[in-house]
Amino acid sequence: MIISLVNRSNLLSHAEVLPAIRAINRQIKEDFDPYWSLSATLRLEGAVGAQADKASLADMRGDAVIYLADKADVTEALGYHEANFRGIPYGFVFLELCKQLKESWTVTLSHETLELLGDAQGNLLVQGPHPTTPTKTVFHWFEMCDAVQSQTYTIDGIEVSNFVLPLYFTPDEQEGGRNDFLGALHKGKSLASFGVSPGSYIGFYDPDTQQHTTYNAAEDKKASRRVELKASKRVGRGYTRKASLAKAMAATKADPVRSKALRKAQSAPNADPIQHVVVLMLENRSFDHLLGDATKIYPHLEGIPQTGEKFSNRSARGNLYKQSANAAASVGKDLPHEHVNVLQQMGQSNGTAMGGFVDEYIKAAALDESKAADCEQIQQVMAYFPMGAQAQDDSLPALHSLARNFLLCDHWFSSMPGPTWQNRFFVHSGTCNGHVLMPSRQHPEDLKLYDQDTVYDRLSAANKTWRIYHDGMPQSIVMSHMWLKYGISLLTDSYAAMADFFTDAKGKPEQFPEYVFIEPCYFGEQENDQHPPSDIGKGDKLIADVYNALRSNPALWESTLLIVTYDEHGGFFDHVPPPATIAPDGKVAEYDFARLGVRVPTILVSPWVEKSVCSTVFDHTSILRYVCEKWSLPSLSRRMDESAGTRRCNSFANALKKLQTPRADTPLRIANRAMEPVPRARKLAASPPIDGSHEALLCFLASLPDAKAAKTVKGMKLGKTKPAVKQKSVQQLGDAQLLERAEQRFAQLMDTR
Repeated sequence: MIISLVNRSNLLSHAEVLPAIRAINRQIKEDFDPYWSLSATLRLEGAVGAQADKASLADMRGDAVIYLADKADVTEALGYHEANFRGIPYGFVFLELCKQLKESWTVTLSHETLELLGDAQGNLLVQGPHPTTPTKTVFHWFEMCDAVQSQTYTIDGIEVSNFVLPLYFTPDEQEGGRNDFLGALHKGKSLASFGVSPGSYIGFYDPDTQQHTTYNAAEDKKASRRVELKASKRVGRGYTRKASLAKAMAATKADPVRSKALRKAQSAPNADPIQHVVVLMLENRSFDHLLGDATKIYPHLEGIPQTGEKFSNRSARGNLYKQSANAAASVGKDLPHEHVNVLQQMGQSNGTAMGGFVDEYIKAAALDESKAADCEQIQQVMAYFPMGAQAQDDSLPALHSLARNFLLCDHWFSSMPGPTWQNRFFVHSGTCNGHVLMPSRQHPEDLKLYDQDTVYDRLSAANKTWRIYHDGMPQSIVMSHMWLKYGISLLTDSYAAMADFFTDAKGKPEQFPEYVFIEPCYFGEQENDQHPPSDIGKGDKLIADVYNALRSNPALWESTLLIVTYDEHGGFFDHVPPPATIAPDGKVAEYDFARLGVRVPTILVSPWVEKSVCSTVFDHTSILRYVCEKWSLPSLSRRMDESAGTRRCNSFANALKKLQTPRADTPLRIANRAMEPVPRARKLAASPPIDGSHEALLCFLASLPDAKAAKTVKGMKLGKTKPAVKQKSVQQLGDAQLLERAEQRFAQLMDTR
């Protein structure tokens, strides 16, 4: 095995690094390999590009790579070794951290090299005694050098890390055996099995408490300082190990002994009847547009007036457009809803609250108000889907049925005034990393790195099961944690097709994921995301199908909360001005994030909620707050923190605590009848062209490297062989070509599982 050492430090020359490489190579050959039967050669390599890239590992010339750098500024890489989404091992050594820990960088380099060689995935899971209660069994989550973190010795004058021998992992002491390489003494005896030396720590998972713990002796100030420093970075070894716990738990499934203990812990009684949370997020519709007419059922709802004047927008030419009950199943054009458009729609320019929807559409679509056809099209901005006097007369059979029978949230806002990607990032992670634009073929530079922690990190760390069901290409994979760390490569069942959802919903509740996110179909004739100008009826059928699947399994139904919501308003009018909020984090260079986005339709569906209206202010972060508080998960956003005060996002947990028993009057099945076909419904590669969030997703996927054009080594590593034919850039691709390339890259990405 060849390990490429890439010196990206400005403080150390290659000449200063080479002696350490020679000493560590000798350590591997003479000290490590005889005990572990694992060998490697550490080799100095040149750097490629301005910074390290964990996805491509472009600097690597061998089988693995370790970066030596000055600053600890690489997300989720601090003092940590891992394998990227292609299975290629990598690690980092930061001089800044070594100095703060008062540790020689050569010791850290030796440490990381041996760990990467012995356990490239960083996921060695060993069953053994609790460090303070030996009669109790826990699951030790080891990086093999941690227990002797502070022990070192020298080779050719270079200080290197001591390391743990295989006997360390024996549950009982063995006569004549030693656990640390040098047999260093502490209080008269060498390091005990599953023990810890001064200045060091170990980590383990306790199945009784379902908590991950980093342990060191209470009086050991050096070890405590080490743990505190890395925890404060939020990317240190203990933090990352906790976030990666799902891999360890997946490993235990193959071990009946370990699995039995975990199953026992998970089967403890829970007073909370909601054991499964299912989020179905559709696209680009406002509250007034889809549910405003629910004032027919709930007169106190903040919706469309049933008597008197309805709300309106006046165009710059003075024409008045009032709300009207003539919404088309498919509008002619997608409505503008980028960040700049939404600010104007909310009244930033003309000073009239929520008064800019019509003008933004007229400008974006270049419509002429002197033409009747254009005025009819403009009217769709203000149009809404009416509810009937009876349920059978509702214009949206499934959605309106849920509104009639469950908890309708009439003050649920998108998380920021902006487009699809940004608001979907909020529902997954509580932030959009400060970016307000989506990429496109014209502006590929707007494709940013979305590497923030996600709710799936938190769920995995707490050993909570989760799955994202999708129908085609899921938008969530643009977040790096979903495919570099968990989803497609390392947890093979994190993503599943919608067909699997309907199959899984038929099974036993304990086998159904605890948290589910559903992504609709975004492309082609089967598109059912309700994104204009697609046929809204197909999305309504999806709502019915999801509800019916859950409702037809009584045991699952009585333990589930279904949240039907929309990412953002899509340019359709809503009359309620969004309230103030706080920024989710400190990333405010592009926007201050001090106001929520436009109101969107949301219904809480469960036998544990009343048939009513909830007027508490929510946004997509409320889902995260509910889930994190429910399962005691760390916060993801300042909006979830107590310190945020009155502008902290609200949880809907109290709405699920009002009933003592599940309702028996919920519909056994809701209508999923197809609405009348609409000739103008968009078809792929037809006018209008692919744009907006759909184009952004295709651009992201099409920009991924072509796995088939690269050389495969040992079935895992990508080489540098160039494609025989130079491919067109994303900017040069038409709709059909863009879709074809995106589908190809997505298929290759899925093949890495």
